[in-house]
Amino acid sequence: MRLAKHRWSTVVAAAVATLLLAGAVPAFVGVAFAAADQTGEELPPGDVPPPTAFSRLDDAGDADDFPDADHIIVFDETVNRVKPTGVTYGESYLLTKILTSDGCRDRSVLRWGYEPWSSEVEVREVNVIRDGERIPVDVANVHDLPAPQSAIYWNSRIKTLQLPRLEVNDGVEVRLFRKGYSYALLEDAGSGAGAAATTSAAVAATTNAAIDEGDEKYIPPMPGEYFDIVLFQGSVPIVERRYELVMPPDKRLHSEVYNGPLFSATSYDADATTYSWWAFDVQAINSEPRQPAASDRVAKVVVATVESWEKKSRWFFDANRNQFDVTPEIQAKVDEVLREAGVANGSEAEKAEVLVHWVAQNIRYSGQTMGEGEGFTLHPGDMIFEQRSGVCKDIAGMLITMMRAADMDSYAAMTMAGSRIEDVPADQFNHCVCALRKDDGCFEMYDPTWVPYQNDIWSQSESEQHYLIGTPEGEPLSSMPYSPPEDSALRIRHDARILEDGTLEGAFRLDGSRALDSRLRGMVSMSRMEDVEDDIAYYLRELGTAVEIEKLSHIVVDDFSEDAWIEIEYRIPGYALVVEDGLEFESPMMVLATENGWLCRSCVYDWGEERESDVFLWFTQLIDAEETIRVPGGYSFDEVETPDEIDETYGYFKGDAQTDGRKLTVSERFEARRRQIPPDGYDGFKAAVDEMMDWAATVYRAEKGGAS
Repeated sequence: MRLAKHRWSTVVAAAVATLLLAGAVPAFVGVAFAAADQTGEELPPGDVPPPTAFSRLDDAGDADDFPDADHIIVFDETVNRVKPTGVTYGESYLLTKILTSDGCRDRSVLRWGYEPWSSEVEVREVNVIRDGERIPVDVANVHDLPAPQSAIYWNSRIKTLQLPRLEVNDGVEVRLFRKGYSYALLEDAGSGAGAAATTSAAVAATTNAAIDEGDEKYIPPMPGEYFDIVLFQGSVPIVERRYELVMPPDKRLHSEVYNGPLFSATSYDADATTYSWWAFDVQAINSEPRQPAASDRVAKVVVATVESWEKKSRWFFDANRNQFDVTPEIQAKVDEVLREAGVANGSEAEKAEVLVHWVAQNIRYSGQTMGEGEGFTLHPGDMIFEQRSGVCKDIAGMLITMMRAADMDSYAAMTMAGSRIEDVPADQFNHCVCALRKDDGCFEMYDPTWVPYQNDIWSQSESEQHYLIGTPEGEPLSSMPYSPPEDSALRIRHDARILEDGTLEGAFRLDGSRALDSRLRGMVSMSRMEDVEDDIAYYLRELGTAVEIEKLSHIVVDDFSEDAWIEIEYRIPGYALVVEDGLEFESPMMVLATENGWLCRSCVYDWGEERESDVFLWFTQLIDAEETIRVPGGYSFDEVETPDEIDETYGYFKGDAQTDGRKLTVSERFEARRRQIPPDGYDGFKAAVDEMMDWAATVYRAEKGGAS
């Protein structure tokens, strides 16, 4: 792909940025330049005029330059002005170019999501640019609609605008104004509304700033503070991307660039400090199997005004200090749960484990609007106890309340499931959990949202994950420890025989711990009782579509006193091929272990020869498998080969096969040693997977006429 050339050189761009920061040109350069026409003034030789929307579109390139894109972002600029109260006024300018007929279709309706309890969005101007002319689109036709929602119903909204019929090489120009704040906790479903509970007098006292009329609703949860996480790469190519932050002169800022270089500048005057970051010619995000979250791999800026994680921790504690009152009804339920589990006089660890599983099994995940506090404030324990539903913060809050009823020192904590939290103390959170302070002052983490139907107190998909506990003293940012493959083990034992007509009869026993405990329980709990047998047969489908389940036994899925197990007695007609005077077949155990992504996440992807991004598996894993297969009397096995042992930093595999007359014994051990594997470790990981997959395809032959 050829990246577009700029009529306005990078040198000139930097010079104009300097003038901008010095106040010599209008602050909102995108709108100013996009609307500007050429003055016609004669320029010195070699100089070019500042760009306009028309020149940017002309110079951006076309479908030949971007063969994998249906449209591109030509210019994207955001200017956020932060008031002393923390209320943010944001102006943005976006210029896109349509490259294909698919782009005409897909970009025919513009959409802007927002959360009415914390922000507002105003579509100020939209134009289609065609053949050097602007075609205005009437923004009075913007529709303000309920946003599609699932599982979390917080009344988010979406604005839409139908464009005129687009043509290839059209430009679409949009100016927006936003006011408010965003809050990262649960932001996938919508930001919080807790600022509405903050009185104007309290905000004024906290920030020592007057509140402008109409701003009360949009004061952030931490009055006077600001944060942002700005990604400079997306799903389509970007010719130029700019982000500018204008702060009151007395506010100090933490900022850092991650995952790649960006241009930056800072200036100040008596009224404000202005920070700018920008990038040119940014390619679209690459797509590879099992990638980390975009925020972990694309160039980004993280900014925050809060002075430290400890201050953030104290604020989070104060915001929720009154949410965990123990009512008589909650106390009675806790006493009942502990008594029925036989741990009323047990240790704190025993009681905590019983309570986390009660909450996980009895508070369903469903987020209804419950009034003020959606987002950063946990709802009161008595409300959740009555509703028996909520999102992660409510489920965690229920556990905290019940732990306190059992005289445990428990606290709310924020975390980021699925990606890392950077050092800058911005609100990089999407999940809420529970922290139990032990007698030695250390904390043990519990996550009731992620452990329904698994024998754990904290999902191993959250190992090495950052978290921040809210306490009155203030805590630093912490992270969960590494979980080795042995923690999340799948153990397969298989004993089978092959009949002379090729029918395979046998029994599997699967045992799983931690992450694989969850997987095995899920094979049962996700099915209706009458469908369990058919669904287990589905998991065996790679062995043959004619599989017949003759007997099925499994753990009681809500019995957390032991690790999960499943025993399957089965029959598969025609599994082995009758070839001349022999039986040919693959190892059923190896097929089961490698052809099912539910049991082996590493095994079912087409791993490329090279890798640009990390591999993100969520959890480490061990597969420890053994099988014995017997063939009829009068048959004996040909000589079998043993695969190479692969012992690399991030992956391990060792297999073995032995024969003894008409008995074949096969074993394997596979380890995915980290949940996130960097590109420089990819070759070793892939080598272990490849060796396992190649050996799983080995065809064994038992020849008739051998020793019985």
